[in-house]
Amino acid sequence: MQREIPQPPDPGVLNALRFGSDPFRFLEAIQARFADLTEVPLPGRPPLVIVTSPSLAHDALSRPEAFERVPAQGSATRIAENGLVQSEGELWRQQRRIMGSAFTGPRVVRYANTVGERADELAGEWATPVTDGEQRDLHKEMTALTIRVAAEVLLGERLGDDRPREFHDWMQAAGTEFEFSATTLKPGWLPDLSSGEFKRAAGGILDLSEEIIERRRDRLERDPEERGDMLALLLAAEDDPEVDYRENQIRDEVATFLIAGHETTALSLTYTLALLSWNPECRERVREEAREVLDGETPRHEHVSQLPYTDRVYREALRLYPPAWAVFRRATEDAPLGEYTVRDGSAVIVPSWSIQRDGRYFDRPGEFEPDRWERLNPDDYPPYLPFGSGPHKCVGRSFALSGATLALARLVREFDVEVPEDALDDLSVSVTLRPRIGVPVTIRRASE
Repeated sequence: MQREIPQPPDPGVLNALRFGSDPFRFLEAIQARFADLTEVPLPGRPPLVIVTSPSLAHDALSRPEAFERVPAQGSATRIAENGLVQSEGELWRQQRRIMGSAFTGPRVVRYANTVGERADELAGEWATPVTDGEQRDLHKEMTALTIRVAAEVLLGERLGDDRPREFHDWMQAAGTEFEFSATTLKPGWLPDLSSGEFKRAAGGILDLSEEIIERRRDRLERDPEERGDMLALLLAAEDDPEVDYRENQIRDEVATFLIAGHETTALSLTYTLALLSWNPECRERVREEAREVLDGETPRHEHVSQLPYTDRVYREALRLYPPAWAVFRRATEDAPLGEYTVRDGSAVIVPSWSIQRDGRYFDRPGEFEPDRWERLNPDDYPPYLPFGSGPHKCVGRSFALSGATLALARLVREFDVEVPEDALDDLSVSVTLRPRIGVPVTIRRASE
C-alpha cells in the first residue's frame, strides 16, 4: 500500500519563500529532516516534491515517461526550446541518435587533446612577465578556455579572442535572469518578464549560432570529408528522409551546446582551483603528479589515466560544488516512487547539492577530501550525482572528466592561483551554480 508523502510543518507559501530566498539552506534543512522525499504545497500551482533519497532519485531519473524534463518556458524560450538538453520522447531519441557518435571514442580523445592545447596557450598567456601577480577573473578565464574547446570540437569553429569574452558576459546576463528569488515559486498565472539585458544576450547567442551554422555549412560544401563533429552530423541529417527537424532545430542545438558544452566545465574548473588554493597540500600533490606525468609536454588524452590524484581532486570538487546543483522534472501522471505516489503535475527536484553534502552518505561531508574517492567508486556510488542519472545523464560526462583533469594538471603544474577565502560566499543559484560577480584571483608562477 502506497504511503502519503510527508510534508513540512510550515505553510506552503512560507516554504516557497524560503526556497526562493535561500535555496541551499532550505534544501539542506529538508535533506536533514526527510530520509526519502517531501511534498511542499505551493499556492496557485502543483506541489513541489523534493527527493532526498539517492535510490529514489535514481529511480525517478530512470523513468522519463513518468518524470519528464520541464520544457523551456518564459525567458528560456528566447534561447532554445528544442535542444538535446530540453527535449523529450521521440525528438530526444532522434537527436541522440544523430549526435551520439560526436560524444564517444575518437571525439573524446580529440576533446581531451584540444583542452591540452588550449590550456597550454592559456599557460603561455599567464606566463608573461606582466601577468605574474596580476589579478584576473578566474571564471572568465575558464569560460574562455572551455568555450573555445566546445566550439572547436563540437561545432568545428575556431573562436577568436573577442567572442569568448562576449559569451561570458551573455552568460552572466542569463544567470541573473534565471536566478532564484523569493518569487521563483510564484503562482503559475503570473507573467514572466525578460529584462532588456537578457534579451540582448539571448539575441547575441542566437546570432552567433546562426553564424557558426552558415560557416560550417560552407566549409562542408567545399570539403565534404570534414565530418564527425556534432554540427556536421546535424547538417548531414537534413537529407535523411527519416529525420524530422522542427523549426530552428539545428540553431537550438548549436545554442544549447555553446552553453552546455562549456558552462559546467568552466564552473567546475573555477571551483576546483579555488578549493586547491584553500588546500595547498592538495595543490602540491596535483603539481607533483603533473610534473612527473607531463614532464613539460602538452597534456594529451593518454595522460588522463596517469593522473589519478588530479582526477580525485576534480571529482571531490564536483561533490562540494556541483555546477548542475539539481535536476528538475515534472510528473506526467500519478507516479509511484518507492512507497509513495507523486501526484500528476508535481514539480520534482533532485538536489545533488544537499544529497552530496549529507553526512549519512559521506564522512565529514563539508570537508575537501579527494582521497575519499580511493575508497568509493564515483562511477557507482548512488549519492554522487554531479552528472545526473538515467537516460538523460550528461552526454558530455567523458569530455568533462578527461578535459578538466588535463586542464588542472597543466595549469597547476606551473602556477599558483590564489583565491580569496570569501570568493565563493556569494554564489548565484540559477539553472547552474554561478559566481555572482566573478572570482578575482592572483596568478603567480609556482616555485620549481
